[in-house]
Amino acid sequence: MRPLKGLVGILLVAQTLGTEIIQNDRAVAAFSDETHEETSSNNRDEKFLSVFQIVKFKNDACPASDGNTGVCFTEAECAAKGGVASGNCASAFGVCCVFTVSACGGTVTQNNTYIQSPNYPSPAPVGMCMYTLNKCDSNICQMRLEFENVMLSDPSMGDCTNDTLMISDVDAQSQKVIPMSLCGTLTGQHMVVNVKGQTGGSKIVFNIVSAASMAKWRVKVIQLSCSDPDLLAPPGCLTYNTAESGTIQSYNYQGGNGELINNQKFSHCIKYQEGFCDVALTSMTFDMGAANDAGDSLTFGGNVQTGNMFGSAGSLNWNFTGPYVIPVCSDDMNTAMNMGYSISYLLLPC
Repeated sequence: MRPLKGLVGILLVAQTLGTEIIQNDRAVAAFSDETHEETSSNNRDEKFLSVFQIVKFKNDACPASDGNTGVCFTEAECAAKGGVASGNCASAFGVCCVFTVSACGGTVTQNNTYIQSPNYPSPAPVGMCMYTLNKCDSNICQMRLEFENVMLSDPSMGDCTNDTLMISDVDAQSQKVIPMSLCGTLTGQHMVVNVKGQTGGSKIVFNIVSAASMAKWRVKVIQLSCSDPDLLAPPGCLTYNTAESGTIQSYNYQGGNGELINNQKFSHCIKYQEGFCDVALTSMTFDMGAANDAGDSLTFGGNVQTGNMFGSAGSLNWNFTGPYVIPVCSDDMNTAMNMGYSISYLLLPC
C-alpha cells in the first residue's frame, strides 16, 4: 500500500500549492493523474505521477447564464465576495459571478454590480434609500450607471417634487453637470460620472415620497479603469455613446410620453470613430418649448436647436468641427410640460 500513500501525499501538496496560487494570482490548478505500470522480475509496484498545471485568467466581465453581466472569478472567490455563480467562464476554470446590492445602506465593491430596490420588482418602500459606490480598485476613473429599470414619480411642470434620484460625491467635473435631481422613468438611459479623485465612495440616493408611485429601480454600475482610455468618456460628458449610430434622449423621455426636467446643463457625447466626420441627425421627437426660446436648447457644433422644429423637416446634418459634444440646457420652468427630445445619429464617412 505504500504507492497509494505516495499518491495521496502528492495530491495534498498539489492542492495546497493550488490554493495558494488561487489566492495570490487568481489562478486555477488543474490536476491530471497518469498511472504507469513498470513490470520487472524484482518490482511490480504501480507508480503514479501527478501533473500540476496552472491556468490563469483575468477578472473580466462575462455573460451570466441568467442574462445578467458578471465578473469571472474562481468559485471560491465568488462565494467569498458575496456573489452568485451563474454559468462558467475562462474555459470553465472560472464562474461568472453576479453581484447584487438591494438593501438600503448597501455598498458596491465589485464591477458590474446591480443596485436594485428592496423587494424588486415589487414597489420600493417609502423613504430614503442610499447606496455607496466604492471603487473595485484604486485605478478606477469613471463609473457608468446604466438605468436598466428605473421608474419614479413623474415631474410636475419639469420639477422633481416627489420621488427623486440624486448622485453625489463625484469629481468636480461631474458635480458641475449632474442634474440636481432626476425623476420619472429613466429606463434604458445612462449616466457617466468621474470618480478618479474620490476615496470615500460616491453616493446614489433614491427618495420615495409615496407608495402610490409604485417606484422601483435596477441600476448596473460599470467601473471603468484609467488604464482603458478608449472606454472613458471625455470630462464633462454626462452621457457617452460609443457606436457609429445610436440615439440621444432627454431624461424621462418615456417614448415621447415624458416631460423635460428643469435646470439641466450638461453634454451628450459621441465617441469619435476613425474615418468618420459629419453626423446625420434625425429627430423622433423634438419639443423644447417656445420657438427661439434659448432657455431650452441643444447645440450641434454652431447650430442651436430650440422650439419644437428640428432642423429641416426633422433632419439636420452636423458638419464635423471636432469632438462630438452636444450641450443641453433646460431652464427653471416647464409649465407647458414639453416632452423633450429623442434624436438618432449616424456617423458619416469622411
